[in-house]
Amino acid sequence: MRPSSRFISLLAAPLLLASVVVGAQASSHGQAAMTLVKTAPAHILVNAKGMTLYVFSKDSKNKSTCTGQCATYWPPAMVPMGAKAPGKMAGMMGTIGEMMLKGGGDQLTYDGAPLYTFANDKKPGDVNGEGVLGLWWAVVVGSGM
Repeated sequence: MRPSSRFISLLAAPLLLASVVVGAQASSHGQAAMTLVKTAPAHILVNAKGMTLYVFSKDSKNKSTCTGQCATYWPPAMVPMGAKAPGKMAGMMGTIGEMMLKGGGDQLTYDGAPLYTFANDKKPGDVNGEGVLGLWWAVVVGSGM
């Protein structure tokens, strides 16, 4: 049974990625030259409320290591009771699945990587968890091109 779009709108949300490149040469004022480089928009995975979904680099396929206090800040993205993960979705290379948690319930996965939200993301489109501790990453599922 496929969930309705209200269950989990894992539709790709646009996110404009930008990076700053620091030049190796100093300017005439003794400051390093900097350039802002805009890249193409990307699509990130979000839950039904539009909140960014993240992966934890310490997890392994279908195994979450974020429990206890960690899960307070990084709540698992759970599959609602009686629903199923959608599997393949148009425009996405990976597969949305689910895994059973030891404490009960099913957590969403992307190609087997457990998915989480971030407590410090307060509104849809926030990506405050991106790169936290060099371990947490928003799930980019494609470019906007």
